[in-house]
Amino acid sequence: MAEIAPAILSNDVSDFRKKYAELFALNHLFSKLHVDFIDDEFIRNKTVMPKDLVFLKSSPLTLMAHFMALEPQKYFEDAKAVGFSWVIVHHEAYREESELAEAIALAKKIGLKIGIALNPETPLYTAAKFLTRVDLIQHMGIHPGAQGRPFIPETIEKVKELRALTKNVIICVDGGIKVGIARQCAKAGADILVAGSAIFRSEDEEMAIEALQADIET
Repeated sequence: MAEIAPAILSNDVSDFRKKYAELFALNHLFSKLHVDFIDDEFIRNKTVMPKDLVFLKSSPLTLMAHFMALEPQKYFEDAKAVGFSWVIVHHEAYREESELAEAIALAKKIGLKIGIALNPETPLYTAAKFLTRVDLIQHMGIHPGAQGRPFIPETIEKVKELRALTKNVIICVDGGIKVGIARQCAKAGADILVAGSAIFRSEDEEMAIEALQADIET
Protein backbone atom coordinates (compact mmCIF):
# COMPACT_ATOMS: atom_id res chain seq x y z
CA MET A 1 0.00 0.00 0.00
CA ALA A 2 1.32 3.42 -0.95
CA GLU A 3 1.82 6.00 1.78
CA ILE A 4 1.77 9.78 2.01
CA ALA A 5 4.93 11.60 3.10
CA PRO A 6 4.38 15.29 3.89
CA ALA A 7 7.08 17.63 2.64
CA ILE A 8 8.60 20.77 4.08
CA LEU A 9 10.42 23.31 1.91
CA SER A 10 11.43 26.41 3.84
CA ASN A 11 13.92 29.26 3.60
CA ASP A 12 13.63 30.15 7.28
CA VAL A 13 14.25 28.10 10.42
CA SER A 14 11.34 29.68 12.32
CA ASP A 15 8.98 28.89 9.45
CA PHE A 16 10.34 25.35 9.30
CA ARG A 17 9.76 24.89 13.05
CA LYS A 18 6.16 26.10 12.65
CA LYS A 19 5.46 23.71 9.78
CA TYR A 20 7.15 20.84 11.59
CA ALA A 21 5.10 21.48 14.74
CA GLU A 22 1.90 21.43 12.70
CA LEU A 23 2.84 18.11 11.11
CA PHE A 24 4.13 16.64 14.36
CA ALA A 25 0.67 17.07 15.86
CA LEU A 26 -0.64 14.88 13.03
CA ASN A 27 2.08 12.22 13.00
CA HIS A 28 -0.44 9.49 13.74
CA LEU A 29 -1.39 9.84 10.06
CA PHE A 30 2.05 9.21 8.53
CA SER A 31 5.50 7.84 9.35
CA LYS A 32 7.84 9.64 6.93
CA LEU A 33 8.74 13.30 6.59
CA HIS A 34 10.32 14.54 3.37
CA VAL A 35 12.51 17.65 3.71
CA ASP A 36 13.71 19.64 0.69
CA PHE A 37 17.19 21.16 0.76
CA ILE A 38 18.24 23.58 -2.01
CA ASP A 39 21.72 25.10 -2.30
CA ASP A 40 21.03 27.94 -4.80
CA GLU A 41 23.43 26.29 -7.24
CA PHE A 42 21.54 23.31 -8.64
CA ILE A 43 18.44 25.49 -8.91
CA ARG A 44 17.82 29.11 -7.97
CA ASN A 45 16.55 28.99 -4.44
CA LYS A 46 18.11 28.65 -1.00
CA THR A 47 16.55 26.79 1.87
CA VAL A 48 17.53 25.89 5.38
CA MET A 49 20.17 23.15 5.42
CA PRO A 50 20.56 20.08 7.68
CA LYS A 51 22.89 21.78 10.17
CA ASP A 52 20.08 24.28 10.89
CA LEU A 53 17.71 21.54 12.05
CA VAL A 54 19.35 20.06 15.14
CA PHE A 55 15.96 19.91 16.87
CA LEU A 56 14.90 17.13 14.47
CA LYS A 57 17.24 14.67 16.15
CA SER A 58 14.52 13.60 18.60
CA SER A 59 11.86 13.19 15.90
CA PRO A 60 9.95 9.89 15.93
CA LEU A 61 9.44 10.20 12.17
CA THR A 62 11.55 8.61 9.45
CA LEU A 63 13.33 11.63 8.01
CA MET A 64 14.11 11.79 4.28
CA ALA A 65 16.46 14.51 2.98
CA HIS A 66 15.89 15.47 -0.64
CA PHE A 67 18.92 17.40 -1.86
CA MET A 68 18.46 19.71 -4.81
CA ALA A 69 22.15 20.51 -4.66
CA LEU A 70 25.20 20.19 -6.90
CA GLU A 71 27.35 18.41 -4.30
CA PRO A 72 24.78 16.78 -2.03
CA GLN A 73 27.28 14.36 -0.52
CA LYS A 74 28.92 17.19 1.42
CA TYR A 75 25.71 17.41 3.47
CA PHE A 76 25.37 13.69 4.22
CA GLU A 77 27.19 13.79 7.56
CA ASP A 78 25.17 16.80 8.72
CA ALA A 79 21.94 15.07 7.70
CA LYS A 80 22.81 11.92 9.61
CA ALA A 81 23.86 13.94 12.67
CA VAL A 82 20.42 15.59 12.96
CA GLY A 83 18.43 12.41 12.50
CA PHE A 84 17.94 11.77 8.80
CA SER A 85 18.08 8.13 7.78
CA TRP A 86 17.46 8.72 4.05
CA VAL A 87 19.20 10.93 1.51
CA ILE A 88 17.92 11.53 -2.03
CA VAL A 89 20.19 13.06 -4.65
CA HIS A 90 19.48 14.23 -8.18
CA HIS A 91 20.92 12.30 -11.08
CA GLU A 92 21.22 15.64 -12.89
CA ALA A 93 23.56 17.00 -10.20
CA TYR A 94 26.39 14.76 -11.43
CA ARG A 95 28.36 15.24 -14.63
CA GLU A 96 29.86 11.77 -14.43
CA GLU A 97 28.22 8.50 -13.39
CA SER A 98 31.35 7.70 -11.38
CA GLU A 99 30.64 10.73 -9.18
CA LEU A 100 27.11 9.49 -8.51
CA ALA A 101 28.49 6.03 -7.72
CA GLU A 102 30.87 7.61 -5.18
CA ALA A 103 27.98 9.46 -3.51
CA ILE A 104 25.99 6.22 -3.27
CA ALA A 105 28.98 4.46 -1.72
CA LEU A 106 29.50 7.28 0.79
CA ALA A 107 25.86 7.21 1.90
CA LYS A 108 26.04 3.48 2.50
CA LYS A 109 29.37 3.79 4.31
CA ILE A 110 27.92 6.15 6.90
CA GLY A 111 24.72 4.15 7.29
CA LEU A 112 22.23 6.10 5.22
CA LYS A 113 19.66 4.75 2.80
CA ILE A 114 19.93 6.48 -0.56
CA GLY A 115 17.65 7.32 -3.46
CA ILE A 116 18.07 8.95 -6.86
CA ALA A 117 15.68 11.69 -7.99
CA LEU A 118 14.94 12.13 -11.68
CA ASN A 119 13.68 15.41 -13.14
CA PRO A 120 10.70 15.22 -15.55
CA GLU A 121 12.90 15.52 -18.63
CA THR A 122 15.38 12.85 -17.51
CA PRO A 123 14.72 9.43 -19.09
CA LEU A 124 14.52 6.45 -16.79
CA TYR A 125 17.28 4.54 -18.57
CA THR A 126 19.87 7.02 -17.26
CA ALA A 127 19.43 5.53 -13.79
CA ALA A 128 18.96 1.92 -14.89
CA LYS A 129 22.47 0.78 -13.95
CA PHE A 130 21.94 2.06 -10.41
CA LEU A 131 18.68 0.23 -9.70
CA THR A 132 20.41 -2.53 -7.74
CA ARG A 133 22.61 -0.07 -5.82
CA VAL A 134 20.00 2.30 -4.42
CA ASP A 135 16.98 1.89 -2.17
CA LEU A 136 14.66 4.31 -3.94
CA ILE A 137 13.98 6.10 -7.22
CA GLN A 138 12.10 9.38 -6.96
CA HIS A 139 10.23 10.65 -10.00
CA MET A 140 9.70 14.39 -9.95
CA GLY A 141 6.11 15.15 -10.92
CA ILE A 142 7.03 18.82 -11.36
CA HIS A 143 10.13 20.78 -12.26
CA PRO A 144 11.83 21.15 -8.89
CA GLY A 145 12.36 24.28 -6.86
CA ALA A 146 8.98 25.34 -5.52
CA GLN A 147 5.82 23.77 -4.18
CA GLY A 148 2.46 24.16 -5.89
CA ARG A 149 3.41 23.61 -9.52
CA PRO A 150 1.04 21.50 -11.67
CA PHE A 151 1.64 17.76 -11.98
CA ILE A 152 3.21 16.52 -15.23
CA PRO A 153 0.96 13.64 -16.44
CA GLU A 154 3.78 11.73 -18.16
CA THR A 155 5.10 10.91 -14.69
CA ILE A 156 2.46 8.17 -14.38
CA GLU A 157 3.90 6.27 -17.34
CA LYS A 158 7.40 6.59 -15.89
CA VAL A 159 6.18 5.01 -12.66
CA LYS A 160 4.61 2.13 -14.58
CA GLU A 161 7.79 1.64 -16.61
CA LEU A 162 9.96 1.53 -13.51
CA ARG A 163 7.65 -0.85 -11.66
CA ALA A 164 7.77 -3.18 -14.66
CA LEU A 165 11.58 -3.16 -14.44
CA THR A 166 11.88 -3.89 -10.74
CA LYS A 167 9.76 -5.05 -7.82
CA ASN A 168 12.47 -4.29 -5.27
CA VAL A 169 13.27 -0.60 -5.50
CA ILE A 170 10.97 1.80 -3.66
CA ILE A 171 9.25 4.20 -6.06
CA CYS A 172 8.54 7.71 -4.85
CA VAL A 173 6.68 10.51 -6.64
CA ASP A 174 7.37 14.07 -5.54
CA GLY A 175 5.52 17.16 -6.71
CA GLY A 176 2.00 17.99 -7.79
CA ILE A 177 0.42 15.30 -5.64
CA LYS A 178 -3.25 15.94 -4.87
CA VAL A 179 -6.46 13.94 -4.64
CA GLY A 180 -6.98 12.06 -7.90
CA ILE A 181 -3.33 12.19 -8.90
CA ALA A 182 -2.36 10.34 -5.72
CA ARG A 183 -4.63 7.45 -6.68
CA GLN A 184 -3.20 7.28 -10.21
CA CYS A 185 0.37 7.19 -8.92
CA ALA A 186 -0.42 4.47 -6.40
CA LYS A 187 -2.17 2.33 -9.01
CA ALA A 188 0.82 2.78 -11.33
CA GLY A 189 3.08 1.27 -8.67
CA ALA A 190 4.36 4.14 -6.51
CA ASP A 191 5.13 3.37 -2.86
CA ILE A 192 5.61 6.87 -1.44
CA LEU A 193 3.78 10.02 -2.50
CA VAL A 194 5.31 13.28 -1.35
CA ALA A 195 2.83 16.10 -0.72
CA GLY A 196 3.64 19.66 0.25
CA SER A 197 1.27 22.33 -1.04
CA ALA A 198 -1.71 19.96 -0.99
CA ILE A 199 -1.27 19.90 2.78
CA PHE A 200 0.06 23.32 3.73
CA ARG A 201 -2.17 25.31 1.39
CA SER A 202 -5.32 23.53 2.52
CA GLU A 203 -7.76 24.93 5.06
CA ASP A 204 -7.36 21.85 7.26
CA GLU A 205 -4.05 19.98 7.16
CA GLU A 206 -5.40 16.92 8.95
CA MET A 207 -8.29 16.58 6.52
CA ALA A 208 -5.91 17.09 3.59
CA ILE A 209 -3.66 14.21 4.66
CA GLU A 210 -6.66 11.99 5.36
CA ALA A 211 -8.13 12.80 1.94
CA LEU A 212 -4.88 11.89 0.19
CA GLN A 213 -4.59 8.65 2.12
CA ALA A 214 -8.23 7.77 1.35
CA ASP A 215 -7.60 8.52 -2.31
CA ILE A 216 -4.81 5.95 -2.60
CA GLU A 217 -6.85 3.37 -0.74
CA THR A 218 -9.80 3.49 -3.16
